[in-house]
Amino acid sequence: MERRFIESPRFPIWEVNEKSLKEKGPARPPYWEMVFYWTRKPLVGARAVIAGALLPEDIDENRFKTLIDLNEKTPHRANPKIPAEWEKYFRGKKLLDPFAGFGSIPLEGLRLGLDVTAVELLPTTYVFLKAVLDYPKKFGKPLVKDVERWGNWITEQLKNNPEIRELYDDDVAVYIGTWEVKCPHCDRWTPAIGNYWLARVKDGKGYKRLAYMKPERDGDEVRIRVIDLNEILGDVSKAKVDTKAGEITFEGEVYVRKAREAVKSGKLKEGDFKVEGEKVIFKVPEANISNQQKQLRCLLCGNAIKYADKSGRHYTERVKGTNEFYVKFALKKYHEGDESFARQRLLVKVKVKDRDLIFEPAGKEDNERLWKAKEKVKELLERKDPDVPTEKMQPYGGATLGDIYKVFMSWNNLFNPRQLLTLIKIVKLIREVGKRVEEEKLREGWSDEKAFEYAEAVATYLTATLVHFADYNSVTTGWHSGFWGLIKVVHTFTSRGITMNWNWSDVTPFNRNSGASFWGMHKYTIRSVEYLTATFAPSGQKTLTDLVRDNTVKVLQGDATSLNLGEKFDVIVTDPPYADDVAYTELSDFYYVWLKRALSDSDGRNLVPRFHRTAFFKKIGPKLVEIKTQWQEFAKKEISMYPARFGNKSGKEAKEIAQQHFENLFSQAFVAMRNHLKDDGLLVTYYAHTDPESWANLIEAGWRRAKLQITRAVPIGTESKTSIVSRGKMSLDTSIVAVWRKPAGERKSVQISALKTEMERKAKESAKEFIRYGYAGLDLLYGVMAAVLEEVTKYGEVLSPKGPLPTEEVLNDYVYPATIRGIIEAIAEVEEGQRITSNEAVFYTAYKVLFGNKTLKPNDIILLNLATFTEPNGLIRGGVLKQTGSASKKEFTLYTPDLLGKKALDAKELQKFLYEKGLNPLEPEPRNAIDVLQLLEYHALLGKSRLEEVIEKLRRKWSAEVEEALNIAKLVSEYYTAVYGQLLSPLGGRIKADERDIEKELEKDGHFEVLLMRRLVRSVGGGML
Repeated sequence: MERRFIESPRFPIWEVNEKSLKEKGPARPPYWEMVFYWTRKPLVGARAVIAGALLPEDIDENRFKTLIDLNEKTPHRANPKIPAEWEKYFRGKKLLDPFAGFGSIPLEGLRLGLDVTAVELLPTTYVFLKAVLDYPKKFGKPLVKDVERWGNWITEQLKNNPEIRELYDDDVAVYIGTWEVKCPHCDRWTPAIGNYWLARVKDGKGYKRLAYMKPERDGDEVRIRVIDLNEILGDVSKAKVDTKAGEITFEGEVYVRKAREAVKSGKLKEGDFKVEGEKVIFKVPEANISNQQKQLRCLLCGNAIKYADKSGRHYTERVKGTNEFYVKFALKKYHEGDESFARQRLLVKVKVKDRDLIFEPAGKEDNERLWKAKEKVKELLERKDPDVPTEKMQPYGGATLGDIYKVFMSWNNLFNPRQLLTLIKIVKLIREVGKRVEEEKLREGWSDEKAFEYAEAVATYLTATLVHFADYNSVTTGWHSGFWGLIKVVHTFTSRGITMNWNWSDVTPFNRNSGASFWGMHKYTIRSVEYLTATFAPSGQKTLTDLVRDNTVKVLQGDATSLNLGEKFDVIVTDPPYADDVAYTELSDFYYVWLKRALSDSDGRNLVPRFHRTAFFKKIGPKLVEIKTQWQEFAKKEISMYPARFGNKSGKEAKEIAQQHFENLFSQAFVAMRNHLKDDGLLVTYYAHTDPESWANLIEAGWRRAKLQITRAVPIGTESKTSIVSRGKMSLDTSIVAVWRKPAGERKSVQISALKTEMERKAKESAKEFIRYGYAGLDLLYGVMAAVLEEVTKYGEVLSPKGPLPTEEVLNDYVYPATIRGIIEAIAEVEEGQRITSNEAVFYTAYKVLFGNKTLKPNDIILLNLATFTEPNGLIRGGVLKQTGSASKKEFTLYTPDLLGKKALDAKELQKFLYEKGLNPLEPEPRNAIDVLQLLEYHALLGKSRLEEVIEKLRRKWSAEVEEALNIAKLVSEYYTAVYGQLLSPLGGRIKADERDIEKELEKDGHFEVLLMRRLVRSVGGGML
């Protein structure tokens, strides 16, 4: 069977990863900004994976890099370039992505000239995929002008519509608002303000912008004042800001004078600041609401507002039946129609002038506009206007869903009246655009079908702008005072789910100074369409963009677990769901309720099918019936583990049902993919979880259920080639690309005793090969693990004397240990009776080699624990591992001299470190080889004779530990020397790197213990391996 380039160690992982990481930052593809979506894979990674899955193993690596534009600064901006002799590997080949998401994989398949089929379960994602894949290819550049023209038309219509225009000031970009609650103590309205900061922006030279709100009592009301320190003091770059204490300090007589002058002019009051010598200190008020403490402090009477019973009676202490936070109770009553407990209020108006922000308090007239809009919304609700999204939210929470469903209940309540009226108006305008575009194209002589589809395309892009605008214009948005950009609106999905925010943003839709307005969001849509249509533009040279003229794309709404497409594919590349991922079905209903309205017609009483009719309506008998929400129709079809969906169960039982539900659907999806794969085809799966339980799910579904064999695993978008182990914290939760094949011939059973020997041999052999190609870190770990899994998955069943072994046991007890020990043996080149034998020493060495001085999360550490038969608490007691982070967010790092930084190279500091670990360097009682290693590292700093004396003394009682410590030092130091030597070597390794350069680079990357090990090894003359 011909192996493919992605299965080769020559596949350029590092370069792909470097470019992929840049796509997650400023170099991201413009179409990613069309609308927020939860997962988007880097395009260059997808391009490399697809091309690597089609090309043979023996191709020239440099020509491959040229093909996928890896030598370009931003590869995704260039279309692939395929040599004429390689066209046969692409032309007419078919790619399937049954979990297409936001379309990275199918988009790159199209750019490579393949016939692409993209499938998604949810209507929302299906519509987005049509915008990303179908329309740009079908209609090309003319779309850009029409989308721009009609988006501008909608903006002008909003600006000139008296019903909308009267709700906003022309010169206001954003209003910052919140909720007011009727205080149960004093019976007056108090605002709930989660943050008083308006601007707290700094750069490398200091603060650029400082402003905040201050509440004041005005009779029975709370009035808001704005303290703008730039306006008062001018240059604020010298400010010292203590956010915890809420203090802004300026030092210097000039600041004292300006503050006092501001009092005289009325810009400040005496109580706004205090003077201590030449210091002026401003006090930013503390938030008066805390979700965690379930408390709102009244800004008028000062009393704490805590709990409510079902009738609304207030309690300061939690008693039976009063567990609900009073504020959430009040908001719920408001949405039920009882406005005696809560109401909405505007606090501040934000204007833009000369690229700067002007903050003004919102007055009575501003709030009257908000209340006026509420009366209009009531009219719409009374006449049951179908354009008001009154669909109920899912009646359950958990994870990313939280408990907002208890407060807001239906989607229309997620918007204040003014926001809601504006969004409804845009819906009606998009409908009108759809009709006008269709009529225009018919007059130009287009066919009915083509004119309709073009109108659908334009309307779909305008609807993308609508939902993007809605994301930045709800009462669960926020205001990010520290954001460097001009408009600091925090969008609804900032935390991936929807959460309560007490300072929400209300954006003027037609303001052209605001990136968050409808006009501002439409600019993102235009840039998206420009980019997407450019990816299919014919080129003047023979490249794959010429092939793209002839290839096809099919975007389907379907269920990956029961696909029956009637065709086989050369490659299936996909990012399948994860058990604990976000609840896409329920969360994207936020988009769905608006997409459905803007892309359907209305008869005044009901929505009527028009564009994307099968996405929003289902056929029941002869009728098309509206799909009210995605959660009602698709939640239990989504492949995820979400116990709350099984509402008739709770606790452990619900979790077990959800787990089984996920495993069944996940396996069915793999079986369906196998059924659509050609016999010599490759299935390539991204998988963003690497904890053992997730790997067990993946291997169970692919190997046991779908009867596929894994041949390769590559981490995409992880480490940079310029650093063997990147600095800082580390999470193994990265995308691991696994390559699967249909096995050749019948799969037999194997006894674990025989397989164990095969696994150990394969682990060591593959580790040596990967190291020879320069693999390190995650690349090395998963490369070797895939090689071991290739041995396992070529068999149908793994047997023990007691019977078949479960997948989890095969992984935990055999695959992981073989992988780790194979890597260590390959580095040490020990044939038999390896000298690093204790579990702690194997753990320490593996951690050092694979992860250096990085911090690992609990889920990440499990794999190493399983592989080395250790557990965190035992390692902590043994001084091998150190727990960092908080009790709720545990993290782990090796307990090594690296924690000292450069001080690790100072003998006095290293001595203190040993004492902190409970080791007396003069009279040591080491617990294990790691203690001995660090004792020897310390004594090596004191001179060779001292070291030899200590080694001799320790050998009398801890001979085995001494030998093991020296073996660790030699193995790790030689490994890092080889890897850094290869990175720093001129002419690709043909000239040996300078030792001083290696030491400098190790120090730069914080590998101080490696430097100590190198010194130790030199002192004992090369060690004793």
